[in-house]
Amino acid sequence: MQSYPIPRPLAPISRPLALVAALIALQLTACSQPKPLTVFENDKEALLQFDNGKLIQFKENPSPQYRHIPCDLPAIETVVTNSSAFAALTQSGEVITWGDSYAGGDSREVMEQLKQVKQIVPVKDGFAALRQDGTVVYWGNAGKFSLDKALQNRMTNITKLFANQEAIAALDANGKVHTWGYGPYGGNSLHVQDQLVDVVDIFAKGRSFIALKKEGSAVIWGQVEESTNMKKLLPQLTDVAKIEYFQSTYAALKKDGSVVSWGWRSDTYPIRSALKDVASITANNCAFAILSPTGDAHFWGDGINCGVDWIKKTDITGVKEIISIGSGFLLLRDKAVPQIVADDTDYAYMFGFHYAQEILDKYWQEGSVITQGPASFVFTRPDGKVVPVGYRANRENVEKLIARIPRLTWLGRGNEGYVGISEKGEWVSWSMNLAMFDKSPVQPADSLVIKPLDLSPAAQCETPEQRQAILSKERPQRKVTWSFD
Repeated sequence: MQSYPIPRPLAPISRPLALVAALIALQLTACSQPKPLTVFENDKEALLQFDNGKLIQFKENPSPQYRHIPCDLPAIETVVTNSSAFAALTQSGEVITWGDSYAGGDSREVMEQLKQVKQIVPVKDGFAALRQDGTVVYWGNAGKFSLDKALQNRMTNITKLFANQEAIAALDANGKVHTWGYGPYGGNSLHVQDQLVDVVDIFAKGRSFIALKKEGSAVIWGQVEESTNMKKLLPQLTDVAKIEYFQSTYAALKKDGSVVSWGWRSDTYPIRSALKDVASITANNCAFAILSPTGDAHFWGDGINCGVDWIKKTDITGVKEIISIGSGFLLLRDKAVPQIVADDTDYAYMFGFHYAQEILDKYWQEGSVITQGPASFVFTRPDGKVVPVGYRANRENVEKLIARIPRLTWLGRGNEGYVGISEKGEWVSWSMNLAMFDKSPVQPADSLVIKPLDLSPAAQCETPEQRQAILSKERPQRKVTWSFD
């Protein structure tokens, strides 16, 4: 922690003045304390970024060919991660990578090109970077994601990159689209290339892309699963205001308030009359929710995994806002306790919010702030009380957790739970998102960690000497193991 020196006086300081000087030094020290911003996490590592551009590592599970986070990492502008590697954009526009060598953690072949970068996007096993001059660089898995040299040379005026699971689309200043990556997921766009002109925006999610054109129409390519009605729906897909997505299912809210839905669980027949005057649309892990201008809420989606009972509800009124929470929705009303809407069947007991409404009714205060997690949520009350509402968690155990969490000055979400900074400057974390159907021996209350915040480099960080030794050797080849059951 940095402090500011007090100039040595010419004469001894009286005790009251010394006390004032000490208080000033304490205030200046507190002002210099970096503030947390965002958690970045993948399957191998978890990081917390601060407003001074520094990162701290709070979890690592490296594999044999894993490059550790650099010990001498400079100030970072932003971080992008795929499933097992990181790419950090520095404040000077350079890119630094670490993590799984085969997934983009080792960028030695393009290291000299990764300068003056303004955007990075991740795919499953690699990264693409857009430079200030409009050119594009790709690195990572050299197989199905490779960027053809001829295409790379043609892409000279790119304004933005978009990536779904396994393909990348680049939009140029003339409104044309260039794609590469896994062909069936949108990496191959030859069959719609003549339509990909005058494009102003692209929605990239799941296994396909949706390009929105200047005159209002849309172009879809990639794997649009189980959409037998696409020929009928595509002409309706005009003047799109917003697109939402879950599990290979899409829904587009148009500027006139109507909704068009397609994909795996896109059947809207039971609520078709409600799709003509929609104010907002929200997706969770397995369903969509729409809200009318008068506050009526309607739902559709995966009735098997999300539950059919609440999806069929048509009598929910007076709603001001809908927030997606894992496999449910949180409905907010004026000056009222929020309502959790989720599958209330026995099946949902294994992965749903069977006790959430009881927690909300007991602990909610008007003015509480909600922090969303992948399959849980936390609300922080005006009085500073932090209340997690858990995914498949036991109510008694969660109430123990509520009692133990100190007042926080900052709270962020991770893949498995939450990370916070206490009023005392301590590190606070706990787990809420247990894997579906698993019986974890560690309950949320037992997972709570409170410890001093350590801003020193990670214990296993990669030193400049180690980095030089790694890069002086030939890149290790990935071993392919074949198994036949």
